Amino acid sequence: SAKIAPSETHTHLKTQNMSTTQNKNVEEVVGNQPLIAEEKEKREQEAAGEDYKKKGGSFVIVCVDGSKSDIKVIDWCGQNLLKGKDRIMLLHSYNYDPVPIVPHMGVTFDYDMVNKQLEKRARLEAEAVVLKLKNQCESYGLKPECKLLLGHERVGSAVKYDIHEYVKTKQKDVDMLVCGSRGMGAMGRAFIGSVADYLVHNLSCAVVVVK
Repeated sequence: SAKIAPSETHTHLKTQNMSTTQNKNVEEVVGNQPLIAEEKEKREQEAAGEDYKKKGGSFVIVCVDGSKSDIKVIDWCGQNLLKGKDRIMLLHSYNYDPVPIVPHMGVTFDYDMVNKQLEKRARLEAEAVVLKLKNQCESYGLKPECKLLLGHERVGSAVKYDIHEYVKTKQKDVDMLVCGSRGMGAMGRAFIGSVADYLVHNLSCAVVVVK
């Protein structure tokens, strides 16, 4: 059998360690990793809520979709939100198109495995979106939380309903929601007119639409 040189082994281990570190950093940033219990997330949100209230700030949810409009949205937040006072959450609703289960005579296909891989890839892409925008927020002195929201329907078909349901049921204390007026990202044009319009008319909090 072939022998692996010590230098090659060291390189392999180093690569593995780098990958592990990157994954750990993502888990620390994104708020809904499967391994993080909802109870822990609830306690963290309550603590954050008490903090911004004591400072006289507001709770602002910023909807992003990975499109060019995100840059304008974050720029607006950087120029108008209160650094060190407001509680800010970047909310990204993502989805994927699952492979439908279609029985075939004499053909074996692991639909569950394939769909899990599709969901994983969609999540990794969503994580990349929020991590990039988090860095942009920090350049303005803002320190946002990050939340990924896996939608209930296929890509881009029900983004407005997913956001509305999440804000209404999970974030009742939100003071303001900020979104773009037009998105052209992988979400299937997530914020074209109707989505922003739906949020404006159906959320009880203030909604700012950035052009």
